[in-house]
Amino acid sequence: MIDIDFFDVVLYLAEFAPYLLVISWIMAAGAKPEYRKFVALSVPLGLVLMVSGVIVGSWLDAKNNGYDLSLPSKRQALETYIEDGAGDLEDIIEGPKYANTFGLHDVRYLVTDLVMHTILHLDRHNGADVPEAYNKGNDWFRATLGEPMVYTSGIYKNGDESLWDAQHYKLDYVAHAIELKEGEQVLDIGCGWGRLVKHFTEQYKAKVTGVTLSIEQQNFGIELNKGNGGTILLQDAMKLSERNDLPAQFDKITCLEMAEHVGIRRYTAFLKQVHGMLKDDGILYFQVAGLRRQFQYEDLSWGLFMGEHVFPGADASCPLGWVTAKLEQSGFEVQRVSNLGNHYSRTLDQWLSEWRLAEAATTKKYGAASYRRWEVFLKWSVRIAREGSSTVFMITATKHGQTARRIQSQKTLAPQLASHKTIPMPK
Repeated sequence: MIDIDFFDVVLYLAEFAPYLLVISWIMAAGAKPEYRKFVALSVPLGLVLMVSGVIVGSWLDAKNNGYDLSLPSKRQALETYIEDGAGDLEDIIEGPKYANTFGLHDVRYLVTDLVMHTILHLDRHNGADVPEAYNKGNDWFRATLGEPMVYTSGIYKNGDESLWDAQHYKLDYVAHAIELKEGEQVLDIGCGWGRLVKHFTEQYKAKVTGVTLSIEQQNFGIELNKGNGGTILLQDAMKLSERNDLPAQFDKITCLEMAEHVGIRRYTAFLKQVHGMLKDDGILYFQVAGLRRQFQYEDLSWGLFMGEHVFPGADASCPLGWVTAKLEQSGFEVQRVSNLGNHYSRTLDQWLSEWRLAEAATTKKYGAASYRRWEVFLKWSVRIAREGSSTVFMITATKHGQTARRIQSQKTLAPQLASHKTIPMPK
């Protein structure tokens, strides 16, 4: 019996669909006339069959698990909640009432997103995705992320830390993972609002350059790092090597939950560019959010919601094995991986609390539906990260073949969070 891994098939098609289309057209040209149409359409037909399989499978799974299929799907119930506030959000997300079945809304978005972002994923798509993902307004994100303004998972040493402490534990974790030293040149790809740039510049005396595609983030980051020597550039990460105002290579490179936006088809090209910008004895810290390989239908439903409403174009949220394989194919050797999805669930729960505290002001400025849409994202993601539907991988890698570097990195087994220096939160 052939054991076919669904995720491997999807990832293969996403990465190589354009080439498979060309091959099928070439084969069609040489096929008998009566078979030519079927050969030419073999790739699209294969995609249609896969999508149809997901739809039918979700309904059969729901029926086998005793769901009342006359009720709306979980996604439909959530969309209704977003539009008019009907229903109890806790019950919709955590309760056993609504099944994770797929309907026309899901299929329509899946097909358009698959073509635009997954199979094509052009540079202009990255730029077009930024307004939805990151240019909502810095006040919007402050109402979510709190004072740290860090849009990635924190780390909880005890479990009761504030957002401020959890995020600074994480920044020290990264600094320790890359063995950061005074004066080193660091590139932070996808720097967000510049908190890592500030932390590494001021606490470790490093020379840090952050890059972002969001003008809102750049403006905030420049103000946050005013006078400390940190640099925030507005730059497409896929074109970093084209700049002539950056160091030829960096001592250390960090990339926290940005690579998901690169796209499956261009992931290797991105990592090879990063490899070329890192010194031979340098270290890469690579933090990514990824779906689990042994998926459940809720994982896919949540993923489609995220792609439509929160992170358009972030189709490279993949299982760990795929990510590490791409790192190895690009010339890296993985030295350490930590799975900290439960820490992300805790972070998201704190973000949800922050968001609900700001309900009145946010609703007044952005509208009730926009407030509830973000509330659904945060609440649903708390569950998803807790259950392992999506998790966060914290990866430390070095260049393949650099013996001295790998020996030193393997001596540095784990960040010593006990040595973390508490930084007072600004008044």
